[in-house]
Amino acid sequence: MSRLKIPFAFILLALIWGSSFLFIRIADRQISPLDVVTLRVVFGSIGITTIAAIMRVNLRLPRRALGLLLIIAAVNTTVPFLLISWGEVSIDSGLAAVLNSTTPIFSLIIAHVYLHDEPITGPRLAGVTVGFLGVLVLLSNSLGGAGIRWDHLAGEAAVVAASAFYGLGAVMIRRWVKDVPSITTSTYVLWMATAQCVILSLIFSPIHIMSLDRDTVFATVWLGVLGSAVAYVLYYFLITNWSASNATLVTYVVPAIGLALGAMFLAESVTWRVVLGFVLIVGGIGTASFLRPKNRSAAPRKEEALSVRPTEC
Repeated sequence: MSRLKIPFAFILLALIWGSSFLFIRIADRQISPLDVVTLRVVFGSIGITTIAAIMRVNLRLPRRALGLLLIIAAVNTTVPFLLISWGEVSIDSGLAAVLNSTTPIFSLIIAHVYLHDEPITGPRLAGVTVGFLGVLVLLSNSLGGAGIRWDHLAGEAAVVAASAFYGLGAVMIRRWVKDVPSITTSTYVLWMATAQCVILSLIFSPIHIMSLDRDTVFATVWLGVLGSAVAYVLYYFLITNWSASNATLVTYVVPAIGLALGAMFLAESVTWRVVLGFVLIVGGIGTASFLRPKNRSAAPRKEEALSVRPTEC
């Protein structure tokens, strides 16, 4: 049975992250994107705190890290969550899953600028170029035909921007708080994102809890407890028991699951542009990730890998 734990954790993690886009789309049908995110981080913070308590994680934090984590919470959670939820009001969940898979590409670009040990090599540049060609293919559907579909284009741009924020957040975590245990970082980030979103919600879009239907409640609980808490623990498990480089293979599976679930449950169409864009983006990530200089290790240091998920919704 122990041999089955790793493949089971990998499949479960891919399903959880891949399904997140489906549940965002479902929740968007009844409540505003801000309300979706607020409920998600509330349930997520409850979930991760419960997990931390069960695992007896030390949640002590250096005082200097509090302000840094507050910024990271905004950059790596609050803002991208809002952008994706807002984007999915006008675009399919499967398309959002594919666009969000560009996160590792943005991480490479930003890391090149801010981290001395992460230069853009030839293969990485090739991978980034191919990945962005995939993004252009996906955006071309909104730019052609009878005219520009501004609502779709704005939604697509929002998800791409969210991926850029995830990439920036990953680099910030590596540079600022890489010595803080990963579950501790995740717990504080979700708490702080909850505080940020609750304040925004009270000002702009108060949530009427009693009016929520079952689908919305289920979707936001899933996004919070599974998508933002349990998924992190699964990824941590894969890194510690399999390897960081193997764990990041989930990046290639998540968009495919997002596409499949959107087609199955929301009757979303999978066009040739979506398929080609998916192939180019995944191919770009693979080129940038696996073709490394011979004098560098293929796997990042454990402490760095634990702080950054390859892609997240």
